[in-house]
Amino acid sequence: MEKIYLKYDDVRPCVECDYGFVKEILFIGFMYPYKKGDLKYFFIMFALQLAVCILLIILFPIPIIFKLIMCIVMILFINLLFACNYNMLVIEQLLKEGYYPMDYNSSDKLIKKGIYFKLQ
Repeated sequence: MEKIYLKYDDVRPCVECDYGFVKEILFIGFMYPYKKGDLKYFFIMFALQLAVCILLIILFPIPIIFKLIMCIVMILFINLLFACNYNMLVIEQLLKEGYYPMDYNSSDKLIKKGIYFKLQ
């Protein structure tokens, strides 16, 4: 997986961020942010998956086996969406906190991804 390096100032050490698709989220889902210590996205993913499954079970008048299959498909779909976007969400959060790219390669990757800023 590619890396992006962000720094806040000259005193604090730089932060190494993963960049790109997170295949672990496909398999372990909301436990990946928990493993990384990111409780915000852990609760967001867990609540989203739980809410979707509860709504599917309550609202659709179909046999329970089809409801469970739909729940599994929706959980995998939610995992796929977060696998594609998790690292960019974390990087954008760090940029909002005041971090900026440490080198040209990190800056270039973020600009290509659609995040524009001035490299200092």
